[in-house]
Amino acid sequence: MDVKLGRAVRIGAAARVILILAGLCVLAAMASAFSQTGAPKPPVTVTDPGVRGGGPGAGGPLSGLSSTQTTAFDDGQTNFTTSFVVPTSGSAPGGLGPVFNSNSCSSCHGWPAVGGLTADDLPSTGTTNPLFSIYQASGATNTMPTFELENGPSLIARFPFVLGSNPPVPDNMVHQLFTVTGRTDASGCNISQPNFSQAASQNDLALRQPIETFGDGLIEIVENITITGNASAECAQQSRTGICGTPSISGHDGEVNRLGWKAQWRGLIEAASEELNTEVGVTNEFFPAEVNQTQGCVFNPVPESGTNFNSGINFDQFTGDPERMAIFMSFLAGPAPAKFNSAATQGQTEFSTIGCNICHTVSYTTPVSSMGSFLSQKTFNLYSDLLLHHMGPCLADNVIEGTAQGDMFRTPPLWGAGKRAFFLHDGRTSNLLVAIQDHFCNGNSQYPASEANSVYNAFKALSPQNQQDILDFLRDL
Repeated sequence: MDVKLGRAVRIGAAARVILILAGLCVLAAMASAFSQTGAPKPPVTVTDPGVRGGGPGAGGPLSGLSSTQTTAFDDGQTNFTTSFVVPTSGSAPGGLGPVFNSNSCSSCHGWPAVGGLTADDLPSTGTTNPLFSIYQASGATNTMPTFELENGPSLIARFPFVLGSNPPVPDNMVHQLFTVTGRTDASGCNISQPNFSQAASQNDLALRQPIETFGDGLIEIVENITITGNASAECAQQSRTGICGTPSISGHDGEVNRLGWKAQWRGLIEAASEELNTEVGVTNEFFPAEVNQTQGCVFNPVPESGTNFNSGINFDQFTGDPERMAIFMSFLAGPAPAKFNSAATQGQTEFSTIGCNICHTVSYTTPVSSMGSFLSQKTFNLYSDLLLHHMGPCLADNVIEGTAQGDMFRTPPLWGAGKRAFFLHDGRTSNLLVAIQDHFCNGNSQYPASEANSVYNAFKALSPQNQQDILDFLRDL
């Protein structure tokens, strides 16, 4: 045989052996994959796991309350769930209206337990927005604004500008959805609802969904220097991250406001008093004037809720509704997370690696509290820096509140995110992935770019599996 030909034959035979062995390896690998999973693993599709099942994980009191404090918590919860009517009639709680958004606090703060978000905040249950059972109660002639959906969150309306003003004049106030006109307990009252259609057509409508109150007693006593320290740490790295939070400073005493979508409140009594008057129409010692004083529509002396000086009452019923509601909220425990699986644990790591934890500061420790050990030196995982951030024109609502400009919002706490069905300040999406994507926004001539852009870009650069791990982690909070 020719030497060259013999060499070629030997090489060809060796190549065939190699190909056969390679083929056997591929078959073995495929067999292994099938034996372990039943089928090759499909590509990861990043999806929101949806509202977490199981118990509410929230709604109970902080552990360690005394018997007297427990009684106060229970009484405050009763006030929080009370449905108000217009005039005081026997034992019925009076004060609703003349204009209002709902007739009780819990109708907008009831999911997954009293003190939370919209009471029907889970579309899959088939229940309706609670406002649909309220707006024409007792014969009221209200029509439902088109932005309220039966399977959506209850939404509150503000007008950034005085309706129809040209040039625009700042307004920024809540404009109540409903009036008591036509109700059997409000005979003679005649008030028209605001023209929400006109506001929407003029881009003069800002919507807010309710915000949960779980753990607000812990948030309330976080020290000012802790929150301002968050701002200092963030701003020192601004050139790298683009993030520099702004504390909402009270113009009265320099305290740091920290409650509400735009950090407009310092404490719970302030928040409860204002919301009781603004949302339900019940005057109180902190806000003793009716929001709307149309003649023929004011039925009760003011304030409609106040300190109870009647003899023979229990100690815990001495104060008015706002104080009792504030006690209830301050004693509410924070939401409890689910037990993390391996994906959620990996997601927790990625969450911090890409910088989500810069704004969503993980934990705080409260100072010593005179209220008791249940509030003192407690470490809790909030996932918020309690600062205001520019979020760009895509999320801007043009509403100015104190320090907060029209594109600024307080970082919403993420604890309890696993139980939320609607996200962002206006409840625009029920998809957690979309909510993350909506953090990205380029600037325009009116507002700067979103401070979250660099972190979102880091999220987008992750593998689909790591993105999914972050979603799994958030849905376990």
